[in-house]
Amino acid sequence: MNRRRLAIATVAVAVLAPLGGLLWFESGLRARQAQRPDVGALFPALPGLANGEDLSASPGRLRVVTFARAGCGNCDRTITALRRMARTEGPAFDLIAVVAGSDSPELDGDGVHAAIADPDGAVSRRFGVIHVPLVFLVDEQSRVLAVTTGERPEIAWRSFLESGTDAL
Repeated sequence: MNRRRLAIATVAVAVLAPLGGLLWFESGLRARQAQRPDVGALFPALPGLANGEDLSASPGRLRVVTFARAGCGNCDRTITALRRMARTEGPAFDLIAVVAGSDSPELDGDGVHAAIADPDGAVSRRFGVIHVPLVFLVDEQSRVLAVTTGERPEIAWRSFLESGTDAL
């Protein structure tokens, strides 16, 4: 009888321990995601900008704030597409890229593009980043208009910028 109880206890631990770990992990992800600014909320202070820790109002211009990770191909392609769009056609917007895992000086901005190195990922964690690229569309009063994650074709980014919603 003791062997039977031991077998039942072993199976119970083998099933319940991973389930408990999964629930713990999911609750951590939800807590982190809850830190993410919602649509309609003011976009919080962003460390590393030239004017201190303020994402100040930008009269007549939208801002696209992209959270990325160094070495992420989807992130690189997203930033490149948005950077190209910021320089050319469409609605006028400024691009701010926060790159986790990088402390590289070549992240310097170019007028319509500002880059913030986030070597230890602390800024990304503070903003509830789980998946990258995470892209915020912020209006001239620093209110979040839309949030999306993942790489998109350029036409979808144009729609995102013009309508303030995820095109896909």
